[in-house]
Amino acid sequence: MPSIFLTFILFSYLSPVANAKTINWLTHDFAPYYILNGQYQHQGRDESIISLLQKQLPTITFNRVIIPSGKVIQELSNVSQNVCALSLYKNDYRKEHIYFTDESSTTGLSPSIAMHNKLADALELPNATEVSLLNLIRDKKLTLGVSMSRSYGKEIDTIINTTPDIDLVIRPTRDSLASLTYMLNLKRIDILLGYPSEHYYLAKSMHFDKNLTQRALIESPALSYGFIGCTKNEQGAKDITILNEQLKVIKKTQAYNDVLMRWLPEHLRPLLQSRINGTK
Repeated sequence: MPSIFLTFILFSYLSPVANAKTINWLTHDFAPYYILNGQYQHQGRDESIISLLQKQLPTITFNRVIIPSGKVIQELSNVSQNVCALSLYKNDYRKEHIYFTDESSTTGLSPSIAMHNKLADALELPNATEVSLLNLIRDKKLTLGVSMSRSYGKEIDTIINTTPDIDLVIRPTRDSLASLTYMLNLKRIDILLGYPSEHYYLAKSMHFDKNLTQRALIESPALSYGFIGCTKNEQGAKDITILNEQLKVIKKTQAYNDVLMRWLPEHLRPLLQSRINGTK
């Protein structure tokens, strides 16, 4: 009986007719975008942007629903619900099933590599240097760590999948990036592929940030954009219009800029800022 009651409450909570002045946000346990516990609890990038939007919309209730990250698109595509999610990649297939903002909700650097400071010094790679992944794994013969079943963009994926005789370490577990970061600090791998904010958060959380550094890749796009997506129904259309307008407002603020920079190492912050400003 209690489980039936809970199911009814959850359905009412997510129903598009439950409350026209409520926006239900799908969140998930994925630091540094959402940080659900620990020293940096509630300091995640995406959850902080939701909070900035909430301040702009005091008459609308923001409810946060925690679900597995792999179910976000599935839940958004269910027209019997009324939910939104931040920082989604937008493509033609998803646009058939989900409403997206025209305005981006997040802007970040594309995949980069992390490495030990001592290796960066040995390769004579200053902080501001952009490096070639192909050169590092093919010519320098460095061991590359990657998470299983994760895409890093067409060009990088092609390099990984088609370059012969590369030394590749793949971790399939849920906490694969943390496991690989640990290996990187112990020098069991040479370089680690991932997003800069993820690298930095993990290194800082594991107290390795003084040992490890990052470099942007020339094979990656300059920037990575995320958008807000909402259920493709009548209420979702209203929500997406409101949120699109408020994104235009908060993106002009210093608070928004600070959130984008929060989980980047200091030497990469100028690069992100210059690319956002269109100066590089």
